[in-house]
Amino acid sequence: MNVSSALQIGKTDSFEEEREVLRKAFLEREGLHKTPLIPLPVDASKRRYFRLPKALLMDAPPPHEKTTPFQLIAELLNEVGLSVPLIYAADHTHGFMLIEDFGEIPYRKALQEGVCEKLLYGETLKALIHLHRRMDKNTRGLSSYDLDLFLGNATLFIDWYDLPFSDEAKSDFKNVWEEVYRSQPHLPQSLLLKDVMIDNLLWLPSRLGFNRCGFIDFQDAVWGPLSYDLVSLLEDARREISLGFAQEMLEIYFNAFPDLSRQDFWASYSLWGAQRCTRILGVFSRLAKRDGKSQYLEHLPRLWAYLERDLQHPTLHPVRQWFDTYANEKLRRGQL
Repeated sequence: MNVSSALQIGKTDSFEEEREVLRKAFLEREGLHKTPLIPLPVDASKRRYFRLPKALLMDAPPPHEKTTPFQLIAELLNEVGLSVPLIYAADHTHGFMLIEDFGEIPYRKALQEGVCEKLLYGETLKALIHLHRRMDKNTRGLSSYDLDLFLGNATLFIDWYDLPFSDEAKSDFKNVWEEVYRSQPHLPQSLLLKDVMIDNLLWLPSRLGFNRCGFIDFQDAVWGPLSYDLVSLLEDARREISLGFAQEMLEIYFNAFPDLSRQDFWASYSLWGAQRCTRILGVFSRLAKRDGKSQYLEHLPRLWAYLERDLQHPTLHPVRQWFDTYANEKLRRGQL
């Protein structure tokens, strides 16, 4: 083991010890210091969850994670009428929250147990329809998914994917994405939850209608085009979803908004799908290289397939041309 690795392990141990002390202090403040904690599996972020008998403990260490946005968006979505965890207690300074436990039936498990795929996705679509009907104006002053955020997220691909892009390629990359962003159709906007996908949805069979769909991991929510969460759901980075099934599910949405221009919708859906896939290609590559989480690389071929499908839309010709010029076959196969 080299000195750098030893120092990193030392930092990790020290960090874990500090978090444990802070966790105990928070639980003691809430009268739960004698309650056993069951750690839940970790995912891509630095957040961790522990199950208590009647709640979940969220451990979201600052400055990497922030609990205040989670509470603000949770309260807003609860007012709107979606199923999101209730907040029982919070220590935003140290990054701890006690939240409602939605149980142990994430969508992935529900599918494995035989719950109908169309039922699960249909109720999610209906929940998003309800959200978009109730939040058609940004009355809360939510941050917008503006050009800077759009380009910054897309650029994660340039920063982390396994190719030393030239300065010309980097410059062209930003230029083509800015071009298609500025030329996108003016689709209606709403609150977008940012990461609506199979592992962030829980099935709540004791509730009724679309409230059987429980949402988590929405702390990065912003204001933006209503197509975003739909493409997030139906171009799931971690689960294969056919274009045919996506189109079938989107008919539920189109029927709810008959005045929505399908031409504008598909242009927006393709744009945000392509940008999202590009961002996640960078994110998953970063998780593998920086954090040693190589399991995320198995999803890269799926993301490339979604991306190539989205780039077929004629409005994305500049971006498609960039990938044809600078992304070789090794990249397109999702190999690092």
